[in-house]
Amino acid sequence: GITLNVRQGHTLGVGGESGSGKSTLGRALLRLEKSNGEVAFEGRSIQALRGKALRPLRRQMQIVFQDPYGSFNPRHRVERLVAEPFHLLADAPQGAARKDVVVAALEAVEMTASDADKYIHEFSGGQRQRIAIARALVIRPKLIILDEAVSALDVSIRAQILDLLAELRDSHGLAYLFISHDLKVVRALAHRVLVMQNGEAVEVGPTQQIFEAPVSPYTKTLIEAAFD
Repeated sequence: GITLNVRQGHTLGVGGESGSGKSTLGRALLRLEKSNGEVAFEGRSIQALRGKALRPLRRQMQIVFQDPYGSFNPRHRVERLVAEPFHLLADAPQGAARKDVVVAALEAVEMTASDADKYIHEFSGGQRQRIAIARALVIRPKLIILDEAVSALDVSIRAQILDLLAELRDSHGLAYLFISHDLKVVRALAHRVLVMQNGEAVEVGPTQQIFEAPVSPYTKTLIEAAFD
């Protein structure tokens, strides 16, 4: 099985072709999908967690998807969208304090306080992804799962979001599970890399080692294709 222990300030990149099981791994960590392997968070198996027992786990984990627009309710203003994870908190901020926390999260991703009053359709793709990251940040989780989170963005915007993610990881002491089919992007952000094929881990190790001296023939093929 795959055991993932969160390390603050680090990124585990997950690479592999479409259908290799990358997104399934991310969903299994959030217990949105069943897994045959063992999934542990901070050394504790999460396989048996059900119902209310999942809330503390989800308080510590958030996810950012490839298509932020599809994960937002277009009828709600940004303030309400970013505040959605507050339902996981036992002592969620209320009133003016709630708005302050939302604005702080927006400003952390280089958006403005006035953006809280707008609707999601008023923003570009890159801005929407920043808002999605703000929503993930707002309850200060330990782990953020980024599932193809920059894949739909133009190259220049992608670079900006990757820089932002690296800054937030370091400033907030976050751990990332960064899922991407693009190994160039994985190499840019990850400290360690997990390569998956047909639902199984075929290789894992420090980023430099994986890219400069891969052991698995499958990994070698992926790297050659990415950097050809």
